[in-house]
Amino acid sequence: MVVMTSSLPIHQPVLLDEVLHYLDVRGDGTYIDCTAGLGGHSEAIVRRLGPGGRLLCIDQDAEALEFARARLAPFGRRVSFVHANFRELDRVAAEAGVTAADGILLDLGFSSFQVESAHRGFAFSLEGPLDMRMDPSAGGPTAADIVNTWDEASLAALFFDYGEERQARRIARAIVAARARQPLRTTTQLASVVGQAVGGAGRRTPIHPATKVFQALRIQVNGELDSLHQVLPLAHGLLDPGNDARRPGRLVVISFHSLEDRIVKRYFQREAAACICPPGLPECRCGHRPTLTILTRRAVRPSAAEIDRNPRARSAVLRAAERRA
Repeated sequence: MVVMTSSLPIHQPVLLDEVLHYLDVRGDGTYIDCTAGLGGHSEAIVRRLGPGGRLLCIDQDAEALEFARARLAPFGRRVSFVHANFRELDRVAAEAGVTAADGILLDLGFSSFQVESAHRGFAFSLEGPLDMRMDPSAGGPTAADIVNTWDEASLAALFFDYGEERQARRIARAIVAARARQPLRTTTQLASVVGQAVGGAGRRTPIHPATKVFQALRIQVNGELDSLHQVLPLAHGLLDPGNDARRPGRLVVISFHSLEDRIVKRYFQREAAACICPPGLPECRCGHRPTLTILTRRAVRPSAAEIDRNPRARSAVLRAAERRA
């Protein structure tokens, strides 16, 4: 949820209490918020830091990062900001002089500020260009490029794989037919085509029929799943191994759909396992050593009270792990 306060959009960070609990912020610690966004989680972290603490804020959305910079200005040099995709975490951390972190946060959602900015093209309910790039300055294909150039089979596979859309083939067929008449350039054009293709028949959820299509396009345009695969080992490697006087570093990840959560869950399970040999071998041959301890036995979800305050939190899932020496 976003409200405007003194010209700055202020959102309600999801699972904030849970994030702070699992990060267990130390006053003199070093922390990285890889998805600073509008600075909600970042502000809560830096408020718990003393003069010797440090927070590095990263985000690929330059517009959002400027809001975070303004919001966190009162905390001075304890906070630094870098415009980058978190898949570049190793480079960004090295250039910032961060060699080990006490805690790293990944909030994989996107804010209602982004959704409600029509020019960004994320919302099917607002007229805007079919863009969907989190960082337009990085170039790359837009959602319009995809829906107007990919063949029917590729579009159907995208909607099914990344959107988990059961009507993927019907939607892809409708898009190809519609673009033959005129290119699809706006969010509402695409939403209308999808809505007409599937209507309300057979849909058991109250969500808009274009929701999953827009999700799939956003994931593809921004390479979100590839970036997540890349950042997890980078973040893991940056966690402080700890010592007798200092607990090991912790990684906290909030995801918002099953594709992301599955990647995080499997990575944590693999790195926490003593053996990763294929099933059926008579003895372990992998030599794998567990390097993470999972802190969340089950995925942590928002309370009913939080969902009432912020309906966008309803699909959030948090997992946390601690580095093992």
